[in-house]
Amino acid sequence: VSIEDIVHSRRAMASNQTGYVCPRDGSDLVPPSASQRSAYHRNGIHHCETCSGMLLNADAAASSFCSDKLQEMHEGFVEEGTPDDIDCPFCDSQMKVRSFAFQRLDGSLTDPIEIDGCPSCSSFWLDADELHRLSPPSNGGKDAKVEANALAVVLEILLQLPVVFV
Repeated sequence: VSIEDIVHSRRAMASNQTGYVCPRDGSDLVPPSASQRSAYHRNGIHHCETCSGMLLNADAAASSFCSDKLQEMHEGFVEEGTPDDIDCPFCDSQMKVRSFAFQRLDGSLTDPIEIDGCPSCSSFWLDADELHRLSPPSNGGKDAKVEANALAVVLEILLQLPVVFV
C-alpha cells in the first residue's frame, strides 16, 4: 500500500468529518481550535503532529493581516508554479510548488524556501524541513509537537515580512 493510497483513504474518511489529513503522511491534522498556541488560531494553521508540517488557509485565519498576506501569496500560484505531487487538503486540487523568500528589515532576503500552494483556493502546505532552513530545530527535531509549536512562532514572524517570489 502506497502513501498516496493511505492519504486518499484518510481524506475520504475525513471528508465525512470536519478534519483534514496531512498530504505527506495521511495523519489527521490538528485544527487551529484544538491547539494550545494562539499563533495557530490567529494564522489558521492546521498542523501534523507526525511530520510537523503546517497547512494554512486564508479563510481559516482569524487575523485579517495574515488572511491578506495569504491571499497575496495565493496570487503567485494561480498562473505560476510547478505542479506538485500532493493534493490540497481543503479542496483536492493539485498543488503547485514555488520558491519564496522573506525580506528582512535591513532589506536582505532570507534563504528561499519552497511552499506548496493551491491554485484553486488560498491554502498552503509548509513542510517542516523548509522552515528548518530558516530556523533549525531546537530539540533536534525529535518531538514533532514541540517542533510544530516552535515553527508556528517562526512562521508568524515571517508572515509580518514582505514576501518575494524567487
